[in-house]
Amino acid sequence: MPIPQSKAWLVDGFCRFTTRMVRKNFTCLGVQFEHDQGSVVAQDRSLVFYVNHVGWWDPIVAMLLRKRYYSNHIFYAPIDSKALEAYGVFRKMGFYGLELESYAGASDFLKTSREILKDPRSSIWITPEGDFADCREHDRPFMPGLAHLAATSPHTVFVPLALEYPFWEEAKPMIAARFGTPMCFPKGTSKAECAQHVFESLRTTQKKLARSVMRREFSEFEFLLPPKAQRQSWYDTLRASKAWFKGRAFDPSHGSVTRRKGGSEPPGAE
Repeated sequence: MPIPQSKAWLVDGFCRFTTRMVRKNFTCLGVQFEHDQGSVVAQDRSLVFYVNHVGWWDPIVAMLLRKRYYSNHIFYAPIDSKALEAYGVFRKMGFYGLELESYAGASDFLKTSREILKDPRSSIWITPEGDFADCREHDRPFMPGLAHLAATSPHTVFVPLALEYPFWEEAKPMIAARFGTPMCFPKGTSKAECAQHVFESLRTTQKKLARSVMRREFSEFEFLLPPKAQRQSWYDTLRASKAWFKGRAFDPSHGSVTRRKGGSEPPGAE
């Protein structure tokens, strides 16, 4: 099977463009780790990140996370074949067609993915739920492709990644991400064992992220994009005018979580 193209200059350019999109639509992008991410990269192995599929932003978030934390690994991601036809430029950014409705399509996915993973510099980002699913829906089964891939890729590291887009005090949501514990599946591990481990590991990572999100503590995250409160229409204009008349600096944040004395960033925002 031919390996999809993933042109670094195009992927990086797309990340620069989408960083502005994310900043415009979200207050921040916070990340948590259950492991030392540096140790994963140091293993010099191909990587598979399997992610719960919350919404439209998932591929963009995955690309930004890869650029920040795993930049020495090439980005690849399966995508619905019809969507790939509509956005042909994605073919040069590591995306490859996915047709799981047929046996031939599933077979092509596995063959292509295995070829990609032969390169220790490669990383594949997969949403095994297939369709969009609420981040609190933990019973939905995974599509079988991930377990097949795990059972036949003994030299690849598999990493669960949980995503949420919660609203806190600001008008716009934040992006919350948590990398779970990396796993390798030795040669001879059954497909059933792989399926159980990848399912349970992602669901556990989701639950840990959910508990952290509900605590609403910025100190529990490090930030790829730090929190930044923004003015909201006429209401904040009035607040800013009032602060100006009183000779005070205007703080556009709307809650105690993002408001810090002296205007300093929350912990981890450097």
